[in-house]
Amino acid sequence: MNDFSEFLYQEELIDKSVYQSLLEIKAENKLEAVILYLRDKQCCNKDHLLAKISEYFNIDIYGEDDIKIEAELSQILSLAEVEKYNILALKKEKQILYLGCLYPLSPIFKENLRFKYKSEIKELLMSAADFQSLKEKLFSSYYSIDPAEILKEFSQVERLDSDDIKGLKSLVDDAPVVKLLNNLLNEAISLAASDIHLEAKQNSFEIFYRIDGIIKKYYQFPLACAAAVISRIKIISGMDITNKHLPQDGKLEFKFKAENYDIRSSVIPTIYGEKAVLRLLLRNSQLLTVNNLNFSPHNQKRFQELLNYHSGIILLAGPTGSGKTTSLFAILNELSSENLNIITIENPVEYKLPALNQIEINPAQGLSYARALRSILRQDPDIIMIGEIRDKETAEIAVRASVTGHLVLSTVHTIDAVSAVLRLIEMGIPPYLIGSTLNAVVAQRLLRKLCPECKKVERDKNTYPEKLQKKFKAKKIYQAVGCSKCSNSGYKNRTAAAEILFVNEKIRELISSNYSRLKLKQAAKESGMRSLFADAAFKISQGESSIAELLRVINLERS
Repeated sequence: MNDFSEFLYQEELIDKSVYQSLLEIKAENKLEAVILYLRDKQCCNKDHLLAKISEYFNIDIYGEDDIKIEAELSQILSLAEVEKYNILALKKEKQILYLGCLYPLSPIFKENLRFKYKSEIKELLMSAADFQSLKEKLFSSYYSIDPAEILKEFSQVERLDSDDIKGLKSLVDDAPVVKLLNNLLNEAISLAASDIHLEAKQNSFEIFYRIDGIIKKYYQFPLACAAAVISRIKIISGMDITNKHLPQDGKLEFKFKAENYDIRSSVIPTIYGEKAVLRLLLRNSQLLTVNNLNFSPHNQKRFQELLNYHSGIILLAGPTGSGKTTSLFAILNELSSENLNIITIENPVEYKLPALNQIEINPAQGLSYARALRSILRQDPDIIMIGEIRDKETAEIAVRASVTGHLVLSTVHTIDAVSAVLRLIEMGIPPYLIGSTLNAVVAQRLLRKLCPECKKVERDKNTYPEKLQKKFKAKKIYQAVGCSKCSNSGYKNRTAAAEILFVNEKIRELISSNYSRLKLKQAAKESGMRSLFADAAFKISQGESSIAELLRVINLERS
């Protein structure tokens, strides 16, 4: 966004030293980074900056007296979306949706929003202060759960033992039970939590949220609350309320601010009572695109190349919770077309895409990955997605499908890209077959992003391993602090670090000849693969994440 920086310089809003600093900024969203830099460094008058952004991009400035805000309309965007994309829904009039925004929206993002909400998009530029004030006003009621109020309401509810099935069945629809569970779901979604944990302890009933990959305790209630709340979860999830000695799985639907969520529920018995986990999955996949995966520019370009394959195998590698499924479905969403027969086999189905034929495996009924895969080969598929390759039989059928002209996408649980190749060999797939069918492997991790409101420069790097001290010796990097904007965690949202291995002729020969992991990794780097460590280091050098996060998610010894 050098043209905008030059415009500010020519307009004498910034001096030459600031202009030079802007030219040196490297970020995935250069415009946003430039504006954020100018606001944070207070390089110029904020009102003047807002006026110049408005002038350059031809966007009107939001005025509190100029537009009547429709508070109910704000619910079309979840709080997580508001905070991720820095937009607020203000008003809808004559098929025009007015959005308050901190930064000018990209044409692609505007088009996605136009398609999603079936309205033309009108941007209104907002100051940071106005945006924050209005956000807190519109969403204040969706944050809070008052433990004292909940306890007061529960005190009026009959205390029942978990063995009193008849009493529990009558209790689960009582207002306090329903309100607590609904409020927990509302709050968790507002905070962009991926999971809610409800645990019966020795003397208490505790609620945890997993946010940005980290579990944190939010509430502690008397143990007497547990049986009724867990029983309600079991009933609305289609579980057997009378069975409290065996694990059970279920699902339910929940609507929050005009968005539909699919919620996977799991209940297990513990020594103090039952424990439930609710996995929150947004059903709408309009914004599930390759451009929204938060890859570095280097990997964004390489990942885009995966869309050019029409046959062979593409693997996504990484541990649980590393974003493999999201990346996989971003590919499928980009490829989906009424001219292609795309079939998926999943356990369970996480994202529902209308253009796909999705199968949920059911081992209890005899529907395994391998059995489903054998069946869909008779369904004339163009693209096959297998949730996970975990055994020789599934791997063999996947390879056979790719040999016969199908594009096969799947995941494996390995620490890096090269290890995914070796895992297939360990499963018993001949190296020459892997070499001839494998197109690419994407290994990834999710790093928590530093909170822009409170991050500070890292002064002491000597406490870190020598490899990191050398890597960042001459670089300005940041560390987490914690403030009210990030729930005192120091982090907000996540970004992806990845390594993308393309199987070229040289690597194909090395795989077929069963060469070592070290040789394969060296050849991959020579062909353009940036390692997980190097990509995470890039994110840190850009001020997006911290060394502490790198150490949390990446094994330095294997990097």
